[in-house]
Amino acid sequence: MIAVTPYLAQHRVLVAKANGKHSPEWQSCKVLGVTVVDDEPKYVIEIYHGGTSSLTTTDEVKRLERGNPL
Repeated sequence: MIAVTPYLAQHRVLVAKANGKHSPEWQSCKVLGVTVVDDEPKYVIEIYHGGTSSLTTTDEVKRLERGNPL
């Protein structure tokens, strides 16, 4: 992993709706670095859910405006 200065961003997830369909939604995360998985670059992100956090990778993030507080 190549570490970067952590910054707040959003990553895309599929969310199940009441009608049984899924739709994409942007959720908050913190970008911690970049790595390679199966020869593809991925962002290493920290996500929050239910009062806990976990690390995962994603291939797309949307950086929030510059100067956002951590």
